[in-house]
Amino acid sequence: MTVKTLTKIAIMASIQSAIFTIFSQILYLEGITFTVCLFACSFKKNEAVLASFIFGMVNMLIQGITIWSMMYVVIYPLYSLIVSTLKPLLLKNLGYMVFVCGLLSFATGQLLDLPFILFSKEVTIFYILLGLKTSIIQGCLSATMCLLIFEPCLKVLNKIEGEYA
Repeated sequence: MTVKTLTKIAIMASIQSAIFTIFSQILYLEGITFTVCLFACSFKKNEAVLASFIFGMVNMLIQGITIWSMMYVVIYPLYSLIVSTLKPLLLKNLGYMVFVCGLLSFATGQLLDLPFILFSKEVTIFYILLGLKTSIIQGCLSATMCLLIFEPCLKVLNKIEGEYA
C-alpha cells in the first residue's frame, strides 16, 4: 500500500469522524451513513472499507470502549463493503442509492440495540421497539439527504479522485 493510499484512507476516516461528531449534535439527523455510502461509491472498495474501520476504531477510542461503540467497528465497514459491491447497480439509478442509504441508516439504529441481548431478550425487544420511531425518522432524513446532495458530492469526489490518480 502506498503512502498516497494510506493518506487518502486517513483523510476519509477523519472526515467520517468529523461528520459523525457534527451530526450527533442534531436530533434524528445522522450523516455518517450517507458519508460511508458516498465514499464507497467514490473510492476503491478496500479504501472505503479500511477508512470505515479506522473511523470505527477512532470513534471507539473517543466514546470509550463499550459494546455499543464496538458495533460501529463492525457496522460501517460492513456498510462500505455492501455499497462498494453494489456500486455498479446503485450508480445506475439515484433512487436505488437513496433507498439503500435510508435503509442502512434505519438499520444502524436497530443494530445498535442488539447488544442489549446480553442483558435479556425482553430488554432487547423493548429497546428495538422504542427505537423504531427514531430509526424510521433517521432513515427518512438520510434518504432525503442522499436525494438532495449525493450526486453533487459524488461528482466533486470523482473529479478530485481523477485529478490525483
